[in-house]
Amino acid sequence: MTKYTFDLLDFVFTELPVVYIFYGNYFILRKFLSTKKYALLVAGELFVFFSAAFLYFAFGTLIRPFEPPGTVPPYVFSELLLDTLWVYLIYGFFSFGYYFGMESVSNEKRLRIMEQEKARIEADRLKSEYAFLRAQINPHFLHNTLNLFYAKSIMVSEELSEGILTLCEIMRYSMATGEADVDTVPLSREIEHVQNVIKINQLRFSNRLQVIFDISGDMSDIRIIPLVIITLVENAFKHGELNNDQHPLVMQLKVSEEDGTIYFSTHNRKKRGPKELSNGIGMDNIKRRLDATYKNNYSLTTTDEADNYTASLWITVS
Repeated sequence: MTKYTFDLLDFVFTELPVVYIFYGNYFILRKFLSTKKYALLVAGELFVFFSAAFLYFAFGTLIRPFEPPGTVPPYVFSELLLDTLWVYLIYGFFSFGYYFGMESVSNEKRLRIMEQEKARIEADRLKSEYAFLRAQINPHFLHNTLNLFYAKSIMVSEELSEGILTLCEIMRYSMATGEADVDTVPLSREIEHVQNVIKINQLRFSNRLQVIFDISGDMSDIRIIPLVIITLVENAFKHGELNNDQHPLVMQLKVSEEDGTIYFSTHNRKKRGPKELSNGIGMDNIKRRLDATYKNNYSLTTTDEADNYTASLWITVS
């Protein structure tokens, strides 16, 4: 074997333990120093040190056969440990600095992400406050204006005045449940709201809409979170084909007095032709509200077929 080949082997076998010390120490620091597991940190450092000493011994044993006879002094264990300790201290120091440098970079990234998230939350808060302000101004103004129109329309058209009055009732209910911190409302009020929405839509389309609303059970002592059932109804009005008397919009509300369960469903023929754009926010919103209020005591399922759409809601309120 040539001298150059031996020098190359000597370099490789000498540097491999150095690489092991550097990255082994870095791994131990990341694993245990960041989590403040100091006993495991000390044990890990000792393991890296003694395993590095073993590597030096093993690699030195592999190189010895290639050296000229009589040129290699015998191994002295204490000297091997001292040499390993010296290399360990040097490259352990480098590894220590590398660890804290990487941690500093990671902390800076985390702080930047937190600042961006804080700025986003603040922007969302400002948007919400602005939207809330608009909601406070516009509905009140519109509601008062509708009252004025209702008063002036009584002598002009009974149908017109009835429509304006119904729209006022719809707005009054929506504003009352939106402005106040209302957790639940009587189920009868929610159903009255649904009936007003049906009524106003019938007026819009000259009473041509085919709608069946079947109600059964005692609602007198039942309360429900507001504007959930109406969302399902509005979804059916928006996407349903309601002019076909063979396929009417069928809505059912049943209240079970035995177990306090409310069942509500809508079934409609899907509208033909171009579809209205929908982002699904309404359905996602009521799912979140139902989750927050009723936990495992509710079920909301939808069946989306080629021609028909069905939504079914069960809520156990007692």
